[in-house]
Amino acid sequence: MKILDDLLIGKDLTIAQASLLFRRFFQQKNVTDEFRKKVLVFLQKKGEHSNELTALVRTIRKRERLPFRPPFSNLVDGCGTGGDDKKTFNISTLACLVAAGAGAHIAKHGNRSVSSQCGSADILESLGVKIDALPARTAQILKQCGFAYLHAPLYHPLMAQIQPVRKELARKGIKTIFNLAGPLLNPLQVSRQIIGVYRKDLVPVMAETAKELNSKRAMILWNTGGFDELTTTHPSFAIELNRRSLKKKYISPSAFGFKRSNAKKIRGGNRATNLKIALNLLSGLDQGVRRDTIVLNAAALLYISGRSKNLREGIKLASQSINTGSARNVLKTVIRLSHDSR
Repeated sequence: MKILDDLLIGKDLTIAQASLLFRRFFQQKNVTDEFRKKVLVFLQKKGEHSNELTALVRTIRKRERLPFRPPFSNLVDGCGTGGDDKKTFNISTLACLVAAGAGAHIAKHGNRSVSSQCGSADILESLGVKIDALPARTAQILKQCGFAYLHAPLYHPLMAQIQPVRKELARKGIKTIFNLAGPLLNPLQVSRQIIGVYRKDLVPVMAETAKELNSKRAMILWNTGGFDELTTTHPSFAIELNRRSLKKKYISPSAFGFKRSNAKKIRGGNRATNLKIALNLLSGLDQGVRRDTIVLNAAALLYISGRSKNLREGIKLASQSINTGSARNVLKTVIRLSHDSR
């Protein structure tokens, strides 16, 4: 296949070429795992281009229907690509709950842990959420409390056929284009997102892809400490998408009054450890670095969702969400409704 030859010599594909490649990639007949491995490895060695990522996401979206009609037009998701190997606690998931408590409409797409001990599905399950609630139930939860969790395996059956290949490459330490595609594959195709990446050079790739996918608002960020989240340990480089406009910026925590902290203080652990961290944060008992981290990330969600005019106002709203118990109340409602059999 000539397209593979182009990849092998380091040539970026056009969207049309990449679309053709991924249509074949997902065929069940006459396509071997060896072919799929070559595609993923060649892309990774060359360096994924936004054309290729755009084509992959579009190919998958065309083969997966919306599970239900979103009740809100300004849905936002906050999700990192993973792969930063920092083993932090569940920052994006808790930030989403806090943002929902402040009035943002959150469709949190996630899965069980891959590179850490406790992923978004793991922490929500530990908190008491039924993570595999049926789509109809999830739609009701989202409409009633402005937050819903969408468990990736329930909404992406197409991925099952390529899991063996992805797992084999992951065991060899190879991060593939699917790591980048993950945050862009929210089943509700949200048009507003915060996406953290594990390398600086991936920020423009993800930003251009979000633009091609017609996202309304997005912030793609990379923390200079190597995290795929905003932290108070280091400033972050970001590209903000507003309609078709892309703008580079640096987000410095000190500019918002946060004290610079130590990276060790935002490390997580296993389920039990992360559950304790989550409960302390949502109950307002933790007033330290972890809280600052959650407030900052929730503020970004509130800003991109349109709930706040800027990050500074978002920080204020996120703090109030914790202080008043609104974030905790969102979680309680999600837990109750997710187990409701009616």
